Amino acid sequence: MDLPRASEVVIIGGGVSGLSVALPIARAGVSVVVVDRGDPWSDASGANAGTLSIQVKRSEVLTLVHESIQRWQRMPDEYGVEVGFGQPGGIRVATTAAECVQLEKSVEVQQSNGIDVQMLDRQALMQLGPWFGPNVKAGGFCIHDSYSNPLLAGNAMITAAGQLGAVIAGGNCVTQIKRDKKSGEGRFSIKTANGDTIRANHVVNAAGAWAGEIASLAGASLPVKVDVNMLTVTEPAPPLFDRVVTHVKGILSLKQLPNGTCLIGGGWQGRGSVTSGKKDIDYEHLLHNLRIAANVIPRLKDLHIIRTWAGFEAVAPDALPIMGRLGEDDHVWVLACARGGYSLAPALGARLAEMILDPTKYDAFPEFSPQRFMT
Repeated sequence: MDLPRASEVVIIGGGVSGLSVALPIARAGVSVVVVDRGDPWSDASGANAGTLSIQVKRSEVLTLVHESIQRWQRMPDEYGVEVGFGQPGGIRVATTAAECVQLEKSVEVQQSNGIDVQMLDRQALMQLGPWFGPNVKAGGFCIHDSYSNPLLAGNAMITAAGQLGAVIAGGNCVTQIKRDKKSGEGRFSIKTANGDTIRANHVVNAAGAWAGEIASLAGASLPVKVDVNMLTVTEPAPPLFDRVVTHVKGILSLKQLPNGTCLIGGGWQGRGSVTSGKKDIDYEHLLHNLRIAANVIPRLKDLHIIRTWAGFEAVAPDALPIMGRLGEDDHVWVLACARGGYSLAPALGARLAEMILDPTKYDAFPEFSPQRFMT
């Protein structure tokens, strides 16, 4: 797609974070272009299990993830697209005595933060999930835990942004960000490897695994660690389980979608790197993931796997979002590197859009500012 000559806002990165910033900006009637080095939604967003679980989040983001789940739920009404949202409630399981203690402490912390979560012993757990295996000893239950279907959400968000006037342009690797004080068309000129140049008044770095690289083009630095997360989808099956299921150790994510397929994740690592561009399956890790899934819900053993794939996910050293002004320029922004960024993105994207559109809010959420890494 040809890039326009100029736009008020240029967002670098066409995953869930970039699109979550683009949607409210476009709805406000402000011109916005989203560029991506590859196909939009092709990395972390497309290799995400789509779990929207409050229980697995750190206390620093509990309020935001609750807001974000509500935003996921409202997308059909607000933007006219289906993202495969479901809210069956979620169960976070423990399979050993030590894990039960860890889970109980986690539930207490979440309850102290106002989250509606209950600790369930084995007997109470089996009333909610009679399909659990014999090794599951306890669980935390949150009625607000949800999911969206990443296999639907990407095209849905891209379509919604386009209908609002945003330009979504894949295959545009940004190679230069230059401040241009003389131009009347925008503060910055952004060049791509295709030889195109677009001018903008605001630049948003939502480049995920490449956020550090884009930050350096803007004269800043970001400490970015990149994971290679794997995700598996099974053949369609009759209803096997009806809750979002996670593990207290953070090693499992399970859900069965309305079409009967089951998504199996849990942050298990594939092989590859941003430098090489490779995102390969680590079959030993994959087998561990599948064994844990079948141990928690034995009925999964009977299903065939349709596909397993991997995608890059960028994570900050403290695993919290990086959001706000990037460096010293008050018109260069970043939204990247949150652990669980898929579930948080709609709320974080809306908040960053507010900062861009309303100068009085530019310094909101200082706890997530990239300045915390500047020395």
